[in-house]
Amino acid sequence: MAKSKKSGSDEIVKSSTSNKGFLSNIIKDVSKKSEIVVETRENAIISKPFDSGVYIFNALLNKSIRKGGFSGNRITILAGGSGTGKSYLAYGAARNAQKDGYTVVLIDTEFAAEMDELENYGIDTSEERFHLIRGNVVEELVKALAQILNALKIAKKEGKTEKMLIIVDSLGMLASNKEIEDAIKGDNKQDMTRAKAIRRFFRIVTSDLGYLQIPMICTNHTYKDISAFFPTDIMNGGEGVTYAGSTIVFLSTAQYKTGNEGEMDLTSGTIITAKSKKNRKAIPKKIKMILTNESGLNPYSGLDMFCTKENFDKVGIAKVKITDDGKVVDNNKWYVKHLNKHIAERNLFTPAVFTNEVLDALEPIIYDFFSYSKFDDLEKQFDKIKDDFDIDEDIVENFGLDDMDKIL
Repeated sequence: MAKSKKSGSDEIVKSSTSNKGFLSNIIKDVSKKSEIVVETRENAIISKPFDSGVYIFNALLNKSIRKGGFSGNRITILAGGSGTGKSYLAYGAARNAQKDGYTVVLIDTEFAAEMDELENYGIDTSEERFHLIRGNVVEELVKALAQILNALKIAKKEGKTEKMLIIVDSLGMLASNKEIEDAIKGDNKQDMTRAKAIRRFFRIVTSDLGYLQIPMICTNHTYKDISAFFPTDIMNGGEGVTYAGSTIVFLSTAQYKTGNEGEMDLTSGTIITAKSKKNRKAIPKKIKMILTNESGLNPYSGLDMFCTKENFDKVGIAKVKITDDGKVVDNNKWYVKHLNKHIAERNLFTPAVFTNEVLDALEPIIYDFFSYSKFDDLEKQFDKIKDDFDIDEDIVENFGLDDMDKIL
């Protein structure tokens, strides 16, 4: 009877079982021969976010106004209607990512980006730092990206790496091959393959993006779902987009007026409301930003929400006044303690008001506001409730933390 050849698994076991804790060695050996990534505390990949350009938007994405921003290793989706600032935020991300050493690949599905206009956003369009890809056929796009990512995986195994950001502007303009073929034939029936093609796009690239630690920012269109009792905004492209995005932010706008508009001016800009619909890094919240016609997105806008009377002792900015006997009372004007004066709201969002010292004071307040509770904190809250209500220990043992509502 012929001897069977030793399998790769036999060799791995032979080389791994000599040490205590051989399971760890087996997993490490397997990972060296494949494209899976095994992380430990010692070699954990820590991805640094890059600045969005607006302090409060940094916190919405990643808790911190100072160190937050767009994720350095995940997919972020900016969704909204026309003129809600999707592309503006994406281009700002490109500019700031380049400052952190990223090379930017912009996939323009709308054929709307122009090199000279991109330079006006502060983007370095030199070939070493920027690549513009145009095309809107989803099957062709996924083929091109798969080939690029495969080449990067080969380069990584050879020890060659480069920080890269991919921006897709936008998912809403992607078309499928069938959709185009039907249009050529004059067939106007609804295409049922587009959503599947977009889902396939994310299914193929998401794993490679994670392995290569490449962040992706996608803009997307929304439409109103009127089938529900309350009409809601729905993203274009099907559920595959929702599942793929680690962070999804919905954008809407309102007019911004200062009262100083001239006869020819319609507004002074736009108030952008950003609602985080899905986020693993920070609690989904809603924030507002000011986009002016003259200077673009104001980096300090939205911070006023945390300049309250309750926070005045720490921050030194609030709608208050100081009485003669030193009491802090409500007022309808903004008082800035370090300037020792009241100012108009149109002069609030400036570096003279939001100094480094003020930003340092706001950082822990805002960080806590956007942070998920830790399990230890939940246990402490439960213990406090138990003590306050004098809950019997036997009841606690029969119910878990998940059943706290039954106890109360």
